[in-house]
Formats: sequence, structure tokens, C-alpha cells
Amino acid sequence: MSERDLVRGILAERGWCDRIKRAEELSGGCIHRVQRLTLADDAQVVVKLTGASQRGLFEEEAASLRALAETRTVRVPEVFAVDSDERYAAIVMESLERARATDDAWARFGESLAAMHRAPAGSRYGFGMDNHLGTTPQPNDWCDDWITFNRQHRIGHQLRRAREGGGLSNAEAKRVERLIDRLDDFLPRTPKPAILHGDLWSGNALPFKSSEGQSEIAVIDPATSMGDGWADIAMMKLFGGFSQLVYERYAAKITDHDRVDQRLAVYQLYHVLNHVNLFGRGYTGQAMVLLDSLGIGQ
Repeated sequence: MSERDLVRGILAERGWCDRIKRAEELSGGCIHRVQRLTLADDAQVVVKLTGASQRGLFEEEAASLRALAETRTVRVPEVFAVDSDERYAAIVMESLERARATDDAWARFGESLAAMHRAPAGSRYGFGMDNHLGTTPQPNDWCDDWITFNRQHRIGHQLRRAREGGGLSNAEAKRVERLIDRLDDFLPRTPKPAILHGDLWSGNALPFKSSEGQSEIAVIDPATSMGDGWADIAMMKLFGGFSQLVYERYAAKITDHDRVDQRLAVYQLYHVLNHVNLFGRGYTGQAMVLLDSLGIGQ
């Protein structure tokens, strides 16, 4: 069976037209192939394709997107199906029409993101399944406090991988250890649990045209967990690409502003260490600069 046969079977099971008129390759397929399919009746869907052994990654993505959608705040593409055969796996999703991001769209996105972080998210930190940050496994075992969660499953997890992979020298690793020992100085122990996108860089914020013809921002490719809402803002600020209006509208809707700069630096360190683990020591210097900013010296 071919990839196309798998996708046609998924469409047929939903009672949709299964004749594909056109397949357009989309950007963003660093891990999987991504296509927009135009069907014979002119309906469109987006499909990601990979080997059957990686179906679990699509199950994770579907669970994250559905969790975000349940908040009824930020816009995400609807997940229609995840399926696989003996060779291939596919996730089929709603296709959103790309558009230019306007100032109003960015402002509304900032407010929607704040609403997402204010939405009920239980009383613990973690998620119902482990997932991946890029290709890095991301453990999400539930914890009752945020300090423990970060020590075990975020900064501590990336440190263990960096040591195993040689991304940090012994001296550099010891600096990260000192930060982990002092996390109570920088992070609240029990911030309000918020549902996080988890990997909110600009490439995962998609400007699109709504059914009313407005420019809006949707989010894609999440690595969701429950944590401190400022962790999403940290990732957004780390690599840029977002309008300042997002941050202004977000901050105006959030009441917890305690030690924000320090919290942002810690959460950014998590992502920079992940880049060390994914791409090598080219990111190690950036990690050390973040430790400097937190007063964690040589």
C-alpha cells in the first residue's frame, strides 16, 4: 500500500471524497512530510506522513491539539484522524488558508493566549502522556509542584541528555546543576497550572484567514503540558518573530508578574539546552549567557 492509498482510506472512512486532485508540499516538514491535498470536490486537508513506527508522534500531536482546542481560546487546526498501515503513518487535519498577519490579529492572539493560560488546567504539572520537543523525548509525569517538575522533567532532563551526548563540558554541566539546586530562588513553587503550547516559536504561529475573512493567528505543532504560562512567552521571546502587541495584550490580561524576567530566563534555558542536544555545542554559549543573567557563575 502506498502513502496515498493510506490517506484515501482515511478519507473514505469519514465519508469524504477520496480522489486527490492535487498535492502541494508545505514548509515545516523538518521531521515529517507535510502536504495540502485538494480533493476532487475542491475540499482541502493537510496531511503529515511518516513511517509506521512513528505513529506515536502523531498520536501525541493529536492529543496536544485537542487539549488546546478544548480551552476554546486559541485557534488550532482540527484533527480529523490518525492512522497507519504496515509501512506508513498519517495525521489528517483541517487546512487553514494562509494570510498576512495584521496588528489586530496579533493583538487578539495575545489576548487569546492569556485566556488559554487562565483556562482551568487542574492542580498538577505534567500531561496525560509523554511527548516530544522536536525529536527530543519530553517526559510529562505528573508532579504536585513546579520546582520538582522542572528539576526532574525539564532542566534536569535536558542536562542528563547533554551530559550523555557531550553537549556540555563537566564545568558547564555543574553550572546547570547549581541552577537546578536554586530553582526556588527563580520560580514559584505552585504557579497556577496553565495548559502550554510548549514549543511556541514563530514557525508554529500560523496567520490565516478566518471564515469571516479576518486575519487571525492559529498555533500548530504543540508539545503540550500543564505548567507556568510564562513558559510559552519565554519560548516566543527566545527566537523572536512575534509582534510586540502580543506581549502587551498578554501582560495586560495576566495578574501574576512575580520575578517574570528570571522565570523567562529559566524557561529559555530549557529550550536552549534542547537545541544543544539537537544541534550541538553551537548553542552552549547561549546557555551560559542565560546562566550569567541568573547569577550562576563559573
